Amino acid sequence: MSLSVFLKLVAPVFALVGGVHLALGVGADVLLGAKLPPEALSDATLNSQNRFYGIAFTLYGVLFYLCATDLRKYATVLRCVIWVFFAAGVARLASITTHGVPSVLVLALLASELVIPPLLHLWLARALRAG
Repeated sequence: MSLSVFLKLVAPVFALVGGVHLALGVGADVLLGAKLPPEALSDATLNSQNRFYGIAFTLYGVLFYLCATDLRKYATVLRCVIWVFFAAGVARLASITTHGVPSVLVLALLASELVIPPLLHLWLARALRAG
């Protein structure tokens, strides 16, 4: 499978995740294992933030798809997206340091955020060399 095809296949996953956060607000965090009191579930600010970040997360999918259309042209954009995604995983490590270990599902997301970006970077480098 080519990198372009892979990016086009995963792009909708990001849109789906963003849509879940848009639809459920803070309830999406409950699906990830967050143990929130009822007051937090109905907090307007938390719901607003969660829905905003969910749709912002959709941008990963949009940019992955765009970059897949022309890897050479969008290589710099793709590298930025890859490393921002990696940095988001590193941010989870800061949260673990200050607040403890999250749910197993979030730990799986963390692992993907720390492992997949370097692999994508290498894959992109190979794809660009191959021409």
